[in-house]
Amino acid sequence: MPGEGFAKFLEEHYPPREWGLLTAESRPHEPELAKKLEAFTARGYETVMITDNMVGFCLLKKRVEGVFIYYRQIADDEALCQGGSLLMAVLAQELGISCCLFPTDFDPETESIPAELSFAGDVLATGGVKSYVPRVDKVPMSYISTVW
Repeated sequence: MPGEGFAKFLEEHYPPREWGLLTAESRPHEPELAKKLEAFTARGYETVMITDNMVGFCLLKKRVEGVFIYYRQIADDEALCQGGSLLMAVLAQELGISCCLFPTDFDPETESIPAELSFAGDVLATGGVKSYVPRVDKVPMSYISTVW
């Protein structure tokens, strides 16, 4: 089951009776994320998906004790992570919240994108406006407190 390794790790270090999970939406990878969330709910975690613009609010209001970001590899003092990870890491550090990396075999660069989403802007933006949605972020290790 996708997410099983991380779910097992969480269960060992952060018992579901004591912890809940907020997970940021992960467009365009929602189908993959949904599969991973099943592993958390099966272990008894209260799991809530929040929009990406709620991440900053939750961090600011200290409703989060730690941020976990999946990484694919580490090279040249940077972690290759899914798009949006750099913003989360910067916000966490600015607000004094630990940001941890956890390995994944999910590769956002090769994962298929659902047909209703587009990186060219034809669906995400209208009226000839182009959009840019990066598949990956390079997160400097200076933002990371722990690598698992």
